[in-house]
Amino acid sequence: MFIKIEALDTLFFRDGRPFTMGSETWANGIFPPHPSVIYGALRSTYFAENIDELHKAKTKEDPTRNLKINGIFLNIGESIYYPLPLDCVKHKKNEEDKCAFMLSLDDNNVISSCLTQMLLKSPDNREVETVEGGILDSIFFEDYLSLRGKNFFYKEISEYVLLEAKIGIGRNKQTLTTDAENGRLYRVGMNRLASRMGKGRETETLSLVIDFTGLKLPESGFLRLGGEGKAAFYNQIEDLDIVKPAGLKGKRFKLVLTTPAIFEHGWLPRWIDREKLEGEYEGIKLRLLTAAVGKYLSIGGFDIKNKQPKPMRRAVPPGSVYYFELCNERDMAKVTDVFNYKSISDYNREEGYGVAFVGGVED
Repeated sequence: MFIKIEALDTLFFRDGRPFTMGSETWANGIFPPHPSVIYGALRSTYFAENIDELHKAKTKEDPTRNLKINGIFLNIGESIYYPLPLDCVKHKKNEEDKCAFMLSLDDNNVISSCLTQMLLKSPDNREVETVEGGILDSIFFEDYLSLRGKNFFYKEISEYVLLEAKIGIGRNKQTLTTDAENGRLYRVGMNRLASRMGKGRETETLSLVIDFTGLKLPESGFLRLGGEGKAAFYNQIEDLDIVKPAGLKGKRFKLVLTTPAIFEHGWLPRWIDREKLEGEYEGIKLRLLTAAVGKYLSIGGFDIKNKQPKPMRRAVPPGSVYYFELCNERDMAKVTDVFNYKSISDYNREEGYGVAFVGGVED
């Protein structure tokens, strides 16, 4: 089932940094939210529609136990967007042209002083930098995966997300009165999903599209999202055509994460040996050549049943790219079926963490 979620108010999704009134005055917000937030919102929506089944939550009879998020996408206007892969960069000091280009493997610079043996290089040897919050529409993303181009025009999430500061004062739990004098004044960075005029003068608004199975919801309705349980409207949409790479050949391919992934060894999946950088996944033997990995995200949450924070875990951010080489070239025929639009996260796969897409690598 694919649904589109549209915000009806400002939204607030916490990042992983600690926030204690009196010690900090500013609570940071992020967008898009972590997959676990969406997962919890879908479960809560089901129980809101079926309140008589709430007592079954977190039991063997939990009607939401088979819920699985297959993918999380950004929607702007009529187009679906994906995170800009981190092996796509722009020339430094180029602020006008929002065009990123792909780095390439440097086979002539194999080194032993790095975690991986290969590096990525710029084709013209000019200084480059990564793009903060870049996103690609489905056409450019498919071109990227299929090596049909090296230059990709991107947008930035910040163009569609406005930061609005909300000021609050903590209350004394005994007297239920405000307590600004004792350091309980705080500010929260709320996000408003704004509308912009597109090239055809149509209005473009940012929303979320979720692909999930294992849970039956009405075709449309309301749900609560993030801090303060702000209202959002969802409705079922037609199934999306999932992007697939074309013309994979040779022994090399790459995996691009479109949602955060929680791996056992930090940036490295548990099925890759940390010393040899070799491993096996569902019968496919491969070797890690290099990776373009962003700054880690802190994934936490709150356990409502046990009334305590969940353990904090570090996750590899969306857009991170892993380059692999197959031990057997014949396995390339299986790579798309095994990896494309599948979760490779070591933890919380059912929540939508670690959704990867397969891309080609030039010989």
